[in-house]
Amino acid sequence: MLKPLKRKTLAEEIIYSIKNLVAEGELKPGDKLPGERALAEQLRVSRACVREALRALSLTGVVTIKPGDGTYLNETASQFFTDMLSTKLNFIFERSDFLQLMEARKILESQLAKLAAQRATPDIIAGLEESVNRMRNHFDDVETFIKEDVNFHVTISEAAENEILYRTISTVRELLTDVQRAVSKVPGLRPRSLKYHQQIYECVRDRKPEEAARIMDEHIADVERTLEEYITQFMHTFQK
Repeated sequence: MLKPLKRKTLAEEIIYSIKNLVAEGELKPGDKLPGERALAEQLRVSRACVREALRALSLTGVVTIKPGDGTYLNETASQFFTDMLSTKLNFIFERSDFLQLMEARKILESQLAKLAAQRATPDIIAGLEESVNRMRNHFDDVETFIKEDVNFHVTISEAAENEILYRTISTVRELLTDVQRAVSKVPGLRPRSLKYHQQIYECVRDRKPEEAARIMDEHIADVERTLEEYITQFMHTFQK
């Protein structure tokens, strides 16, 4: 049973209340959430606050809002609450240097792709193709898709044969791991990621370094835009 809210911002508390219902098994994937008015009355908040919280959850793919019908809990809900509400992830959201990390990643990944197109061995190229194929074959398996996404970028880094660049990009990726895992569940991002990975693989295979760098730059910029939108939404929702 939902209880009146007393702490944190109201939108944040609504999300925590839904999280608790999922954790307690009172809400399961496929279930329809109480209506906007019912939620507002039970939690003693305005309907505007309820709408704000539901928009945030819809953005991340946790719920699906069907106009004229209602709001439904998606399969990704449990994992989302584990990722999104972790201490480490919230810490990353508050860091002012987030955009600097993304800028560093874009510069590094583009140059690594360029070097990979010049230096990749036949085995490396085969490994890139295998990662892309696994991403395609496991498109609806989010965890496997993420794993192969990471493998692809690690393989590109190894193909560049530059130990300093490899260590640097590994550090940047580690700082972004949790937030990228959460945002990978945002609807629409995976199809674009698969397309970019296929194109980058083809550039490496065909020895087109400049094109490989350009497409990698576009790929990371696309991820960055999605992350900015995602984080802006939640910084607003969880504003202290």
